[in-house]
Amino acid sequence: MFHLLFVYGTLMSGFSANVFLSDNHFVGYGVLYGARLLHLEDGYPAVIDGNGKVFGELYQVDTLTLKAIDFFEDFFEDLPERSLYIRTIKPVRLLPYGDFVDAWVYLLNPCFIENKAYVEVPGGNWRDFLKKLLML
Repeated sequence: MFHLLFVYGTLMSGFSANVFLSDNHFVGYGVLYGARLLHLEDGYPAVIDGNGKVFGELYQVDTLTLKAIDFFEDFFEDLPERSLYIRTIKPVRLLPYGDFVDAWVYLLNPCFIENKAYVEVPGGNWRDFLKKLLML
């Protein structure tokens, strides 16, 4: 079985965790609306519900890959309250065509946000944010 997965951080092409997706099909770029992108003090991003948009990549993945990424993202399907991220289905707009598709997205578990220091990523693009951050 195949799934669509929207990624917005270290799982994107060019970043270290993209190795999880190396044997999977890159579908294209996308935008997640109704979300805010955060850069956590730990050095990686997180998405929470909000009134912004987040840019990322869409991949077609198999179930085994999805389960491996669950482990990487500290998502426990049977124990969501103990999960750092919650995997949920959200509508994602494909670029540049504009069609919406339903894709899995990892959102930061709301109970962890109060324990994390973060800055909001202006524009919702983590790759652009890091480029600017590293040029300071």
